[in-house]
Amino acid sequence: MNLYLIGLPGVGKSTIGKELAKKLQYEFIDLDVYIEQKAMMFVDEIFHLYGEEYFRALETNALKEFEEKNHYVIACGGGIIKNRENKKYMHGFCIYLTSSFDDIEKRLNESVIVRPLLLEKSITQLYFERKDAYQDFADFVIENKDISKTIEQILKKVGLSQ
Repeated sequence: MNLYLIGLPGVGKSTIGKELAKKLQYEFIDLDVYIEQKAMMFVDEIFHLYGEEYFRALETNALKEFEEKNHYVIACGGGIIKNRENKKYMHGFCIYLTSSFDDIEKRLNESVIVRPLLLEKSITQLYFERKDAYQDFADFVIENKDISKTIEQILKKVGLSQ
């Protein structure tokens, strides 16, 4: 079984994912970083040179690579839900992480990662465009206010609390 973390950019998918994987002794994959390593360029470069549609195809192909694998915590890119087909490649639990807009903005301002879509849209716009799709993909929703509490809630929901 794998655990897939979805949600807006800056919600804490990678941070929670790393800690959750450590606690469960699972492998951690940040799907965007995985794509960057395979493509040998950053996500913003892929968007700039080839466009969003090309990046989304890379994202789907990367997700498929973990379809038959087990014991992974996968932090998906914020737009993974833009392709409905991606849901069928997620075997395990899909956890929709949420946070307040203030917390997300604070994390994004502290981050060095360039998020191409946030150059064109606000986090609020992305939320309203994507919230229904996030809900549709999710097995459950967890608000990320505190890392250890968030991990504890996830473990309870998936039946792996210790």
